[in-house]
Amino acid sequence: MSGARGPEGQELRPVVDEIEAEQEELAKAKRDAEKGVDWDRLCAYRTFKVVRIKDRQLGFCYWGIVSCVILYVVVFGFSIEGKHQQQEPGVGTVLTKVIGKAYSGAGSSNIKVFDPSDLRFPVIEPSGAFLLTRKISVTQKRGSCIDWDEPKKCPCDEAAGETCDGDYCKMPNVWCPSLGDKNVDNPPAEAVVDELQGLENIVLKIMSGIAFPGLGNRFFVTGGSPGASNQFKNITLKNLLKLADPPQKLDTKLLNSGALIGVSFFWNCDVAYECEPSVVIKRLDSGQGFVQKRARHYRQGAEELREANYLNGLRILVDSSGIGRKDSLVLAIIMVGSAIALIRVAGIVADNFMLYSVTYSSTRRDAYYKCKVKETSDYSDLQDRINLIHNTKAREGIARPTGGKASGKAGAHVALGLGAGGRGGDAKTILRGR
Repeated sequence: MSGARGPEGQELRPVVDEIEAEQEELAKAKRDAEKGVDWDRLCAYRTFKVVRIKDRQLGFCYWGIVSCVILYVVVFGFSIEGKHQQQEPGVGTVLTKVIGKAYSGAGSSNIKVFDPSDLRFPVIEPSGAFLLTRKISVTQKRGSCIDWDEPKKCPCDEAAGETCDGDYCKMPNVWCPSLGDKNVDNPPAEAVVDELQGLENIVLKIMSGIAFPGLGNRFFVTGGSPGASNQFKNITLKNLLKLADPPQKLDTKLLNSGALIGVSFFWNCDVAYECEPSVVIKRLDSGQGFVQKRARHYRQGAEELREANYLNGLRILVDSSGIGRKDSLVLAIIMVGSAIALIRVAGIVADNFMLYSVTYSSTRRDAYYKCKVKETSDYSDLQDRINLIHNTKAREGIARPTGGKASGKAGAHVALGLGAGGRGGDAKTILRGR
């Protein structure tokens, strides 16, 4: 085949050879396919070509990042966070029981003894216990007096039946004598005040457990592991307050105002092994204390009376919560895959440092570029060149007929390859015709 030329006369023979080579490869592949399945070709895969760069700085950069990635995955991902494990919050259960007695009126003839039914309200509570430390009680009936829960300062609304008594207004239809937050430090003369003693010897039985339904049916109990003990199974109130953060004492201030104490059991369990919780005890009321109000209504003849109780005490909140973990092959594979992907970052950083770092001279960067990058020819206009080749091959086929009546003849029907509309014949044939 004669060499083909483009519109500007450039030689297109290399492109023609490439097209013919592709056609030969396709024909060969077709013949091989007719013979049977070529498993070598079918199972062939592509792999990357690696360039090994010998440079101390680049090596430190690359292997430093690789070491950081491995340490992150092994230490933080696997050991600390347990990313290779399935995790689920647990369902906790607590039970608190109060054992012991306290008393008031020591040194007088009117000594009162308080058992758990008097000390604890309500008697059964799933999330903790309330322990009475001071009790103020008064018998009330409806009348006109100052409402010490929400006292109103003078001037008063006389039309509504209010009258001024000192700085505050007497309100009609109020339970009198009133007992509220504003006069608890100076209660009415009719009130009975019981300040309890001996509370430090009250014993608390705190039992806690947790289950992780999504990870198994096992129920973990505090102190249930071999060799473990549960100090909260029988702990005195005094020792419990010592373990608080900050430590608390049953002094006069605490007994008079009460407090809100939180006892939290935190579980971090691998369900395949034994597990014990960590316990955090804190005072939660910021020194404001804790109080409950109770009232008991009854009738005396035709008159309705009420026994009002103002109760300060220790409100102990107990809860059990945590996270259960179980090894997962799927999550472990994901973590390993993430580590491999992150290691690839080391190569990207080192390559950019090698090719664009200002710490290297331009000559050194160019040398690294030649080792790292292989540039190809520009094939952006390949499609246009292929079209030219097809047109040229078509013209050559018409200019050289191989048989039939038109073989060896000259005339207007013979194309000379002169482009559209060009007609003629071989020069020798034309001369012979003359």
